[in-house]
Amino acid sequence: MTAAEDVGDLVDEMGRAFPGWTVVEVGGRWFAARGPLNGEQLPAGALEADSPAALYLQLEARRR
Repeated sequence: MTAAEDVGDLVDEMGRAFPGWTVVEVGGRWFAARGPLNGEQLPAGALEADSPAALYLQLEARRR
């Protein structure tokens, strides 16, 4: 499995775990926002993390 496939699997997994959120990885940074991301500007309330694990924890905290 390639690194790109690993990233894709993590993005898919987080999408299933957190419906309504869009998750992306760009240049080693992880981002999540409610609804679509347009790639130019993060919407208000978007989350940003250094790792998928850190982003997952932020998303989990928002679920509570």
